Amino acid sequence: MMNNDNSITLETKLFGFIAEEAHSNRFSVSVNKLFKTNGVNAMVIPMNIRPDDLAFTISQMRTSKLNGAVISTEYQEEVFDLLDSRSSEVEDAGICDFIRIENGVLLGELIMPVALEKFAELYNEDIALQSLCHYFYELTTGEK
Repeated sequence: MMNNDNSITLETKLFGFIAEEAHSNRFSVSVNKLFKTNGVNAMVIPMNIRPDDLAFTISQMRTSKLNGAVISTEYQEEVFDLLDSRSSEVEDAGICDFIRIENGVLLGELIMPVALEKFAELYNEDIALQSLCHYFYELTTGEK
């Protein structure tokens, strides 16, 4: 369970949000609010990454403390070639918007289409962000 002072412990699941201007996007704030409200010990950390640092950042994720990272639109094509493994959806689309890290292996997934389909009927305000946040929450916590 996430404690009230928002500190990160050894048990906290950490996810990056990789974008050129991650700090000005509401994604990490929205997902972190979901995690905290539901007592989940996880956190999304906005990572402002310049285009010329993307390949290095992704390669270093294999040995980092991150459990994965959501990839912003501007980097979804470039990330495709940096993955160790890709879901069939990533292969078909040629883009990746979520990297799961398991035993140092970068596994590419495409979560936005599923998120939109799953939550489109439930929310009518800021549907893309809310859908992505809720589906990411379910994906990372195993809760439905």
